[in-house]
Amino acid sequence: MQPELPEVYTIASTKPGPTVAILGGVHGDEYEGVIAARWLAKFLKNNLVSGNVKISAPAHPAAWKATLRESPIDGKNLARIFPGLANGSATQKVAHEITERVIRGADLLIDLHSAGTNFEMPFLCGYHGGTGKISDESQRFADTFCADFTWQHFGQPLPGRSLSTAFDLNIPAIYTEGRGGRSIQYDDLQGYIDGVRRVLRELQMVTSAPISQVASCRVIGEGNTDAGVTAKIAGYIVTRAKCGQPVLRQEIIADIVDVYGEVLSQIHAPHDGFIMMRRRDARIEVGDSLFIFAKKDVRS
Repeated sequence: MQPELPEVYTIASTKPGPTVAILGGVHGDEYEGVIAARWLAKFLKNNLVSGNVKISAPAHPAAWKATLRESPIDGKNLARIFPGLANGSATQKVAHEITERVIRGADLLIDLHSAGTNFEMPFLCGYHGGTGKISDESQRFADTFCADFTWQHFGQPLPGRSLSTAFDLNIPAIYTEGRGGRSIQYDDLQGYIDGVRRVLRELQMVTSAPISQVASCRVIGEGNTDAGVTAKIAGYIVTRAKCGQPVLRQEIIADIVDVYGEVLSQIHAPHDGFIMMRRRDARIEVGDSLFIFAKKDVRS
């Protein structure tokens, strides 16, 4: 089956300036980024004063229509196979299309994700820092975005991500996460829109943007949603702590119980910090990702 390649909306001003690439719906069960990106596309038609904005949302049409994280055609996760292949599988072709038509030639990539069906995350803006000018610029834009959390990951992004492709092309990049769960929180959606507008204002591409009402909490950590604390036994997870909550090292944050409610095991925080992701589905199998943590950035 041939893939449905994503549409690319280009909003061009009459004045020269930067090119910003915006993705939403790289995962088909993440609604917030698509709606925010399309709102922005409409807004920018009359409010972009310099440069160009390229928007692809949903970036993965087949997954979006099926409300799935992976493609219903080839089962692949678009966020793990960038930059893709022109003659590859359905999802690889989508990744190649986005790489060539949206990311390549941009001066900044903004990838609007959320936690999707299976997880919950606080409203955050992440970037990869500590590797030179591109990382410095990414930090600048993440700080300007000003989500509830600003999450720095050290070093080069893991392979296959949109951010790793941007990194390879020497393009600064930031991404977002929100609470997800196939629901849309007003604060998250508005936060996506307002954050992007602040970044565009920083680039002098729009004349105004809402001032953030929050003091972003700066945290550091790997941020790999495929890793973190994983289940050692099967059962049902009963969480004691909320997403975004500060925790202390060895604090009990969840119980693993059997179907009769008997505690089989407990999960402790690995270090002082914040819960940046938690699993939603209580039924777990060995190897399932349960939590991700980040440490407070004491340098800030």
